[in-house]
Order: sequence, then C-alpha cells, then structure tokens
Amino acid sequence: MTDRPTTELDPGPAIIRAYLYRALAVFMRELRTRADAGGGRLGEADIEEAARAFKQPDSPTLAAICRAAWKDCGLLYDAEDRGEDRKASFERLLVWPFAHLLPRSGNGNAGGQSISRHVIPGYLAAIEDLIGPLLFGRHQERCRELVRSTRSARGGAFHWDDVYADPTSQLIVDDVLVLVAQEFADFDEQRDWFIGLVNDAMPAPTNGSGHAAALDDEGFALIMNALFAHLAQDLRSKAGRARLVERHGEPAVERLRAFIGNLESGG
Repeated sequence: MTDRPTTELDPGPAIIRAYLYRALAVFMRELRTRADAGGGRLGEADIEEAARAFKQPDSPTLAAICRAAWKDCGLLYDAEDRGEDRKASFERLLVWPFAHLLPRSGNGNAGGQSISRHVIPGYLAAIEDLIGPLLFGRHQERCRELVRSTRSARGGAFHWDDVYADPTSQLIVDDVLVLVAQEFADFDEQRDWFIGLVNDAMPAPTNGSGHAAALDDEGFALIMNALFAHLAQDLRSKAGRARLVERHGEPAVERLRAFIGNLESGG
C-alpha cells in the first residue's frame, strides 16, 4: 500500500511519517486559503484559529487521515506471515471487485485504466465513514467467520480464491454497497466528498517527496462501476430485483437504482 521504506525508517514508522506529511500538507493548504482571504496576510490569531479548526474532534479531514493511517498500518501488519484468517479479510473483500484496476507491481499507476494503490486506505476510511464504525466492525467479523469456515472445509488448507468464490463474499460486499448507496442522495455532492476525503487521506511517499496520482471523477467512476457491477446486473432482472427487495426493502433498492443510474450516466 505504501512506497518502499527509506533507509532511515522501517516500513511501519515510514507509514506514520507519510501520514504526518499528509496532515501537514492539508494544514498548509488551509493556511494558504486563509491568507488568500485576508489579502495575503496571516496573523498569529489566524494561525491559531486554523489549528483549532483542524484539531476539532469532528473534523472529517483529520478523521479520514487518521483512519487511513490506521488501515495502512493494519494492512502492513496483516501482510506478515500470520494466520490467513486474521489478515484484513473485510478490507480484502472491499478491494477485490476492483483489484483488476490496480497495478500488478509497484505503487504507481500502470497506465490505461488503473488506480493508484495509494487510494486504498482512504477508500476504506471513506466506506467506514459512510456505513459507520459499528457496521464496519460487524462486517469484518462476518468476513473472519467466512475465512475460518473456508479453512475448516478445506482441512486447514487455504487460498483466498476459495473465499472470493464463495457466494457469501459477494453477499457481504453487496450488503455494504447497498448501505453506501443510501448515503448518495445528492450524487454529485457525495461523489465530490468521497473523492476529496480519499485524496485528503492519501499520504505522500514515505520519503516525503512527490505525490501519488490523486483520485478524480474518472477514477471514482472506475472504482464504483466495478464495485456495483454485480448489483447492477441483479437490478436488470426481475428475479434479482425481487431478491434485493426481500433483503433490503423497496426504498433501499430504489435508492440503489438511482445511484447506479447516476453512475451509468456519469452523474
């Protein structure tokens, strides 16, 4: 998820430093905005007010940076050779539908229709923000149980492809996406919020130089179309739509239909 570690820091501390750099960059952007509004002048009181605003507990930007940093550290930790059923199973499922858009190696874009791997922690933080930490945690446990049952069914042998092939995986992802779609009553506004949050939470490389490719409208569309492809297919069939209504209710399915319609029409 991150650049190669520099010579002076191991990977974990390098991740923390990268997000500290990101927080500083966002704070500096706020200072520049305040300076521009004040005719190019920025007093001590302006700086103190900007700092107070940035440190507010309900600051969505700071929350996104903190959540993304936590998830990036967790992904690094879970990449160690430990029990597979403990390796960020829910996070893997949430990335699985658009994994083909990610570069196969390295951390940049691979050219063509690809997404920087640096968006993943911010993307996961945005999903958690949309559905709430409580539901996020419940779905994490559903995934852990799925991995445990897969391992048990295979007599201890394990491969992630077996998890992805289990229909429960798609069901878990779809349940989350239906919840996400409910939050997009104003599609354009929420799309801009989502993109902004992901980019605000995207760290600079761990050596502090340069930036990964930011998420834009096209990248958002690529990710969301891949995520919602299965639900869009269900909505196109009478039986599929009926199953969705039975599971989620008519209002939720109508909001889902509107969300996918906005995706397909480009907003």
